[in-house]
Order: sequence, then C-alpha cells, then structure tokens
Amino acid sequence: MSRLFFTGVVALAFGLAGVSAFAQQVDVDVDYDDDDAVGRPLIFISGGGNNSLREFVDDNDDDFDVGSELETGYNVGGGLGVQFNRWAALRATYTFARSQGKGNAFSPLAGNFFNRHYYGADLLFRADTAAGFSPYLTLGGGAVTISPDDTAALFMPDGARISNDRWTKPAGRLGLGFEYQFPNTGFGLFAEGSGWVYEWDRYGLDRTQIDANWGAGLTYRFGY
Repeated sequence: MSRLFFTGVVALAFGLAGVSAFAQQVDVDVDYDDDDAVGRPLIFISGGGNNSLREFVDDNDDDFDVGSELETGYNVGGGLGVQFNRWAALRATYTFARSQGKGNAFSPLAGNFFNRHYYGADLLFRADTAAGFSPYLTLGGGAVTISPDDTAALFMPDGARISNDRWTKPAGRLGLGFEYQFPNTGFGLFAEGSGWVYEWDRYGLDRTQIDANWGAGLTYRFGY
C-alpha cells in the first residue's frame, strides 16, 4: 500500500509541475506585495485517498501476525488558517477518511468498516515564487478518532466479542505539498500528502500506526 501512496503523490506532483511550467511560459503582470497577506485568512478543501502504511500485530506477541490491515479508502477534508506572511501560515485542519479492514480468520478488523477523523493544527511553510508554483511543508499535531461502523462485529484474536465504541488518540502530523496560485488572485490548486502517527492499542492489537492521506484540492488566500 505504501507503493500506491507514493505513486499517487508523484502523479499529483508531476501534474502541478506541468501547470507551473506552462505558467512560466506566459508573460503575466503579477502584482506582488509582501504585506498584503499579513494577518489575512485562508481556506481550503480537498479530497483523495487514505491508507495505513503499517500492518498490525498481536499486542501479546510481536511475532504473531494476525494479518490485520486497513485497505485503501477515501478522504475528504478542509480547513482554515491565518497567514503570517506570504510564506508561512497557521492552519486548523480536519479530514474524514473511510476504509475497510481485512485479514485472516483471526483478524478483528476483517470485513468491518472504520471511519477515521483527523483533526488538529499545523504550521505551513512554503517557497513563495513569482511564477505561482510553491512547494510547501506542514508540521503539526492533533488527534485521530477511530469510529467503527455501528454494525461492525469486532472480536479479539482469541474470539472474545468486543465493543465497537469510538476512541481517540493524540497524533503528530507531517505533510508535503505543491500549490499553484493563479496570478493576481487568491485562488490556487494544490496536491498534498500527509502522514499521521499515533498509537493503535485496541482490539488486541498494538502498533505505532502511520496513516497516509493524499489528494488534491482548492485553496483561497485573502489579501492577493
């Protein structure tokens, strides 16, 4: 699944790189003022895919592989923020993801659907360029809430039935992206891949989990 994640990110990156190359061939008069964006809000929406980059293991035996993992699913999200200047911003983010568990006969996840809610805040640092194409980095944290479907039938690896209540864990977040901002407007297109790191210690499984969300979206920055 990690191969699928990186393939998606690379494809999106090359797509935006093509937009950037086209923009650099066009002679546009860009009105550029570093102070225009200071203190101004930004908003964004996105959609794409989701998957877990690590399989689970039994919490009593690291060598026992119950074959549990979450299949590739989808995500939708968005957020808002405030711009410190043209190259740095503070954002509040939310992403909803849904995927199905799979595994062998002993897997507590197999066949059940799980909704995951990722929410928190991050700092965004981007290389603002006159051509409008900007790579960026995000670093932050928050929490992940895992919510099995109401109809989910969850069992421990030893066969005991367990509750399907939702639960929450603190999480760290790191993201990389590319944005193309249309000249003399606040509108932009972006592609982003982000990883959430948290502890999964439910259903007889124990793992420091890494979930990946990737996709593309639309952003609007006030002050441009």
